[in-house]
Amino acid sequence: MEIPSQTAPSEGHILRRPALQTQVGTALVVPLPPGFKESFFSAGGVPIHYLEGPCNGPPLLLLHGTARDWNSFSVLLPQLSLRFHVFLPDLRGHGASGHVPCAYRVSQFADDICEFVRRVVPPDPALFGHSLGGIVALSIAARCGVSAVIVGDSMISPKNLTSSIYHTIFVQLRDLLVQGGSQEHIAHGIGKFQLQLPGIDELVAIAELPGNTPSVLLEWARSALQTDTDVLTMAVEGSAYDQWRPESILPQISCPVLLLQGNPELDALLTDFDVEAAKRLLACVEHIKFPLLGHALFMQRPDPVLTAITGFLDRHLCKSSAATD
Repeated sequence: MEIPSQTAPSEGHILRRPALQTQVGTALVVPLPPGFKESFFSAGGVPIHYLEGPCNGPPLLLLHGTARDWNSFSVLLPQLSLRFHVFLPDLRGHGASGHVPCAYRVSQFADDICEFVRRVVPPDPALFGHSLGGIVALSIAARCGVSAVIVGDSMISPKNLTSSIYHTIFVQLRDLLVQGGSQEHIAHGIGKFQLQLPGIDELVAIAELPGNTPSVLLEWARSALQTDTDVLTMAVEGSAYDQWRPESILPQISCPVLLLQGNPELDALLTDFDVEAAKRLLACVEHIKFPLLGHALFMQRPDPVLTAITGFLDRHLCKSSAATD
């Protein structure tokens, strides 16, 4: 398959990793899920890699978080692909999609995926975005025709990142990637990241936290190694959110929205304050809080999150279908 060329804007210097600008579609590949195929789509010259599942129902687009890729949703795919026509793009600068230095604003991610929705995905898809993918999904819903949006513990207010452990994680991860190394080396380094957790005086290493097994850290390292370090730099410096204005964007969304919130005391990014703000700004919104889950949500326990997703989509997609009959 021929991959479209891409152009990079000439913006200011940002710290970058040495000799690790991965060519599109070549490195650290994981097997495709059964029944899925992969392809590339050119969004304004940027190659966007995506997976497409079997046509088993209405279209559902899944959008991953920072320094992740389509494979972060792997635990949900066996069930979702039985009931939906699933699409999983890698956002620009992530996975096997193209890198565009200094061009990783939320609005630019949304530009790519809006074009993808208009030209590739069947009409009126539902969107589920985790973390970064959630605010990208909201940005898309304000501009494109979508049937429903599910937001997975996303940071509605950008200022929340600077006070969260993820600001520290992104800084340490960026610096680790700049130094370079194998997947195993990066996984070991991630496990040694020191975090200040609520209610705990001493710093805690990521590898010591429940669920962060060696295989989990290796998968995190795999996706991180395919991420342009500019993505992380723009996130920690705040420029990624320059045009993200929830107070003006959210009122433009007319479709139903489900907010999935983890427990802020367990590293979740979506705060109670932001939930209340979103409820005021959105026309049709539901909210589910998972007190035993952190920011990773379905990566920790897929079953309750899957139940929430399918229940919400069953209610609202059925209503939408009935209204058009």
